[in-house]
Amino acid sequence: MKTKLRRLGVLLTLVLAVGGVFTAPASAGTQSTEATCTGAGSCWFTWGRITRGDCTMDQAKWTLNRNGSASFEAVIISNDSNDAWLMWPVVTDTSGFVLGPVTHGGDPKFVRGTVKNQWTWWFDAGSFDPWLFDRIHSMSLSSSC
Repeated sequence: MKTKLRRLGVLLTLVLAVGGVFTAPASAGTQSTEATCTGAGSCWFTWGRITRGDCTMDQAKWTLNRNGSASFEAVIISNDSNDAWLMWPVVTDTSGFVLGPVTHGGDPKFVRGTVKNQWTWWFDAGSFDPWLFDRIHSMSLSSSC
């Protein structure tokens, strides 16, 4: 009985720890799109201007492909030196339930340094579990600078 309770405790701890991977820091704000993911091979999500602290991101676009690959592009700027844009993209279903993160080399956080007072293109690639594709309805970005 103690062994079963211990295993249950370890499992619960693991579930809580994994759940924390999908959570952005409390100081990060969220911008979300309600674009519906339709189409046979890929879907697109776009955002307008997003500002966090000294940083601004504009023309953000994620493309998700049925094979689990993802690509990102946007322009970023900061009015201060030594800043970086951080974001945590996740995909959600029609109920708003988080299906999982889009990751970069297994990390759910994407980071790009900014150049003071200069708009810079940010291109990046990521991946997600391809079996989620047919359930994806929207995408959410948690961001900070």
